[in-house]
Amino acid sequence: MDFIPKSAAGLYFRKRIHKDLAPVSLDADMIRLLLAIDERKNLYQIAAEVEMDAAAFKKNLKKLLEQGLIEAVQKAAALVDQNFLPSLRMNLARLIGPIADIVVDDGITELQLDAAAIPMEQAAGLINRVALDIPEEDGRIRFKKSMIAILNQLKP
Repeated sequence: MDFIPKSAAGLYFRKRIHKDLAPVSLDADMIRLLLAIDERKNLYQIAAEVEMDAAAFKKNLKKLLEQGLIEAVQKAAALVDQNFLPSLRMNLARLIGPIADIVVDDGITELQLDAAAIPMEQAAGLINRVALDIPEEDGRIRFKKSMIAILNQLKP
């Protein structure tokens, strides 16, 4: 969803027990959002589930936070393993030659990633970015398919 920044994929919330017995005020949209909150779902998943327009979603999320009914949860992002980058470089080099290392490094820099700790959720974006430098469409498709197969093996 375009109204949520890229970092929203890593934002998680959970319901909080209100211990001070202070009254809370909820409307139908806030209740719908509160019911969808689950610490296993990121903000993108919750937004898609409740199907609210961007302004209403942000407003209701803010109200739930202000009333202390939800809280942010810190989750460590799953990272690709150490075989991902060598596989990416090798598969790309088969199609574009030795310049593949430069293309991969440029993609990492452009996406502002740390080569030593690439989040699993951004690996597909890196694959798509470096695939742009493959001149033939057929080669681009084969490259993406091979890398998606590797990504699927890495997922728990």
